[in-house]
Amino acid sequence: MTDLSFHLAPNAPWVVLAAVTLLLALLVRWAYRFAVPPIPGAARRLLFALRLGALVALLWLLAQPALERTSGGRSRVVILLDRSRSMDLPERPGGETRAAVAERAVESLRRSLGGRGEVEVRRFASALDPARQAGSNQARDEAAGRGATALGEALASLGATPEGQSAGAVVVVSDGVVNSGADPVAAVRALGVPVHAVVVGAAGAPDRAIAGVEASPEARVGQSTPVRVRVTSSEPRGTPLRVRIMDGAREMARGVAIAPGGGAEAEVELRVIPARAGLAVWTARVDSLAGEITTANDARQVALQVAPGRLGVLILSDGLNWDLTFLRRALVGDSSLSVTSRVRERDGWRALERPSARVAAPEAGELRGIAVVVLDAIAPSEITPQFDRALADFVRGGGGLLVLGGAPPGLARYRTGALGLDLGLALSPAVFARSAAPEPTAEAREITEWDSDPARGARAWRDAAPLSDLAPIAPGSGDRVVLAAAGAGPPLALARRIGRGQALLVNGTGLWRWSLTPRDDLAADRSRMLWRRWMRWLAEPVQGEPLRLRPERWLSAAGEPARLYATLQDAQFHPVAGAEIEGEIAGDGSRATRPVHFEAGSAGSYVADLGELPPGRWRVSARAMKDGREVGRASTELAVDRWSLEEARTDPDSAALAAIALASGGRVTAPDRAGSWARGLPSRALARGRIETLRLWESPLLFALVVGALGFEWAWRRRRGLP
Repeated sequence: MTDLSFHLAPNAPWVVLAAVTLLLALLVRWAYRFAVPPIPGAARRLLFALRLGALVALLWLLAQPALERTSGGRSRVVILLDRSRSMDLPERPGGETRAAVAERAVESLRRSLGGRGEVEVRRFASALDPARQAGSNQARDEAAGRGATALGEALASLGATPEGQSAGAVVVVSDGVVNSGADPVAAVRALGVPVHAVVVGAAGAPDRAIAGVEASPEARVGQSTPVRVRVTSSEPRGTPLRVRIMDGAREMARGVAIAPGGGAEAEVELRVIPARAGLAVWTARVDSLAGEITTANDARQVALQVAPGRLGVLILSDGLNWDLTFLRRALVGDSSLSVTSRVRERDGWRALERPSARVAAPEAGELRGIAVVVLDAIAPSEITPQFDRALADFVRGGGGLLVLGGAPPGLARYRTGALGLDLGLALSPAVFARSAAPEPTAEAREITEWDSDPARGARAWRDAAPLSDLAPIAPGSGDRVVLAAAGAGPPLALARRIGRGQALLVNGTGLWRWSLTPRDDLAADRSRMLWRRWMRWLAEPVQGEPLRLRPERWLSAAGEPARLYATLQDAQFHPVAGAEIEGEIAGDGSRATRPVHFEAGSAGSYVADLGELPPGRWRVSARAMKDGREVGRASTELAVDRWSLEEARTDPDSAALAAIALASGGRVTAPDRAGSWARGLPSRALARGRIETLRLWESPLLFALVVGALGFEWAWRRRRGLP
């Protein structure tokens, strides 16, 4: 196919040139107005045409005209058909689906374009369908992953295919709601051909939807937990929207959001009291609107881990002091902690919860139900031998231990007893210092942040008061320095693993001064937050089982791929590589299972891709094999929501498709006009071939013709004796 086109420079003043052309025609006509000497009419008209043609050609060459010829290409159009889940929505309430409208538009495009070249139809959603015209439409839809709309990824993938590289134009048939992948505008610019769009779907349909659900990350059985629900509605401002939190068929909480109008979001906060520990999956539901376009987005789930009751903390101290007072005040003020305090005095032990009562020395039974034990300047061996052994078993089994060095000998006092080897520290006179200011280390940033703004947090640490009575200790090979000394001095806080448990050793005294920094009005709040964060961190046991499973997300939206991560370690907590991990997955309450295979990642890390799971709760179990023997078993659970990102927004996004067309030189139309619109596209807009450009204003041949015409006209005039 060969196609020719002629164009001027983009900024050519063609209106001015046309006016000057008219003036030249009048001027040349005036020049040949004479009647003497007589000249034949045919000769007069020829001389007139030669002079006018040459002058007009010289004038219009100033507009830099160019002649383009496209040759060597075939007319080929690729139609990208959106088959994401949003295309299952009705075009209008009670009407046919967007997918049906889109299929009809594709057939119209086929009939209109098929007579002028090849037409390829490729389906896409979260990806481009993997094989052209391969398999049934349903199989191609599932292969494209219907859980998201990634138009940018589809356009980029099309550019790497043979049909994409030979296409002269691309037509996207979609509702335009892009929610995944690369920027489609950048993708069409890289594709380098016009991308047209057929917008499917009608805007402005009535709808209510749950836009988002946020729950507190710290939930415990029996404690009120805030859940924020965001609702969007197309209804007028002031319309009440009833929202409920459901656990299966049981209502947990209810509230009312007020529609702000204009499709904006309204928010309502509900209080939910978890009834059982484990993975909780709650459903936030808004009452459906009569005649709305879909009810699929009226409910959305949230998943969170619920801890069993309050976190037990046992504080044991050698005597009242300011550090103990401020620490206890910070912990007692947290309703999620259950604090028990014992102080040793000359005549026995006293419970700070009942100041006037004398109690017996702490016993092993008091560790039952405790998550963290705080030792303030008192070694376990100084209490009772039975408690010393019980505390060692408690920590090695996964309990947390906070050790405050106190006054001299400080942390050195913990080198005796059942935990002596685990808590012992080497003394190093080279790092001796009486006091030092704290400086958090980068490796412990997750437990030393004092503020959501890193800059404010760093400034608060620089203003924190120094600690005194430091012991000249040196960290061991397995220790993690949490707080270093600003300048010279020993570390101020060390984290250490003991069996399945964790221990945090704090060097020195004066911790209470962190709450009274004069240049920081929030110092007291920061100090309380720090102690509470340390309690929760210590309460989390390290991985003790050889194999551990954890989903990438406890809750996935419908259509999103789910993944599982597995970690494997030996008895010394070293990662184990080269193992084979196989498992099986089953729906909650179902006996039907399917296999799960884990691929090896980094050392000791493995991953399994579960694909798109149907909505519901799922149980996964796995076992690890190494050198022909089983080295670990584990299980976990996850949930898949019925809510999908594809159904969250019901209005089509015509603006996004218009931006794509504008960036590539394409056009936008509606499905019912797709056939007639396609017939109006010029043939050269459908082919990609070799383009040759001849810039006429640089052509020697054209200049020779102009000069020849003027010379011939001048010579003829002279021969006839004309001036």
